[in-house]
Amino acid sequence: MVKFIHAADLHMDRSFEGLVGIDEKVQKKLLRANLTVLENIVEQAIQHQVDFVLLVGDSFHQHRPSLKIQKHFSEQIKRLAEQNIPVFLTFGNHDFYQKERYWFEFPENLSLFTSESVETQQMTTNAGETVALSGFSYTKQWITEEKVQEFPARFSVDYHIGLYHGEIGTIQGNYAPFQPTQMEAKGYDYWALGHIHVPTKLNEKGTILYPGAPQGHTKKEESSTSVVLVELHGATCQTTPLKVAEVYWERKQLSLKEVRETTDVLKKIQQELIEPSTMTLVEIEFIDFEHLSEEILERIHSGELLDYLKEEMNRKFLNLVIWRISTLERENDAKISLSASSLMFDQLFENYQAREDFQHILQEAYTNQEAVKVLNLLPDFQESTLQKAQEIIRQDFLFEGDTE
Repeated sequence: MVKFIHAADLHMDRSFEGLVGIDEKVQKKLLRANLTVLENIVEQAIQHQVDFVLLVGDSFHQHRPSLKIQKHFSEQIKRLAEQNIPVFLTFGNHDFYQKERYWFEFPENLSLFTSESVETQQMTTNAGETVALSGFSYTKQWITEEKVQEFPARFSVDYHIGLYHGEIGTIQGNYAPFQPTQMEAKGYDYWALGHIHVPTKLNEKGTILYPGAPQGHTKKEESSTSVVLVELHGATCQTTPLKVAEVYWERKQLSLKEVRETTDVLKKIQQELIEPSTMTLVEIEFIDFEHLSEEILERIHSGELLDYLKEEMNRKFLNLVIWRISTLERENDAKISLSASSLMFDQLFENYQAREDFQHILQEAYTNQEAVKVLNLLPDFQESTLQKAQEIIRQDFLFEGDTE
């Protein structure tokens, strides 16, 4: 058996986006967070006694990382050297490799892929198992060529792993486009992917996988919190997400149905918020606010309430930061009224649960060869599409039959 950590897209020198007017004390925590994420990955590698660690592109957000970032990176890799844990690293489209931009000597336990041509490196684990690792790096911002065809056939080793920073797509892509079927044809035991920040499995066996970014830097990256512990045992593959993020994004919806005054709004928020164990950036969405006075709504929309809460919450909480307050604007008076019940629509959607009926509706997509390749990679596409359609209908329409 071979055991390793698969990580990608650390973006160590990337800022947290969308945050305005954040307290200085919070800013310092955010600046430190990216560095701590790497420390957390190292801790997990040591704790799980892995055979090696893979960093598959965009470890740095900038292609010219600062000396401080480079120094910290080298120090953490050396911690793994003390435990006899090697690290294999490729460079992605953000941190594309140019030798002169790195001032520090990389630690001896760090093996680099520095060419856009596919290279293969081999190692033997402490248990005596042989592993081949094939990969490439970006040396410029874009790679438009498909790279999978350049990967060699499977070596005569116990395990062969591919490292690939790129996007699913066709030859029109800018980031080494590929199709998972091409990877499966190589017969490798595992493909360690990078570039997509959301954790994504591209085949049923879970051997072609994006781990997602270990730290989300925008509110759209709520699920970017982990690296993956991979255990290969013969033909079987087990993957386990390991949380390493230092900062979490959370959206909290609060009903103001019982609220009448500004002080009630403040009380409602204070009642609902609980001190998290790790730093959490909270976005509050108000619903059921149509009865409130213009004065209260103006305090919300102008940012006055947010400014007050930032100060108050900073006193009360160590790890909770309110960074945005908004109102969910879809109210009943903006909806289209229908003289029917929502139950009727639920029954309607049941008619499309059958796979053949669903595919008939999307016949044009399911008869397109390229589209089918992508759709086959999304096992939950039908379920998620129907769920999203139901959500849109409930947001846009008011079912008068529900109130009768």
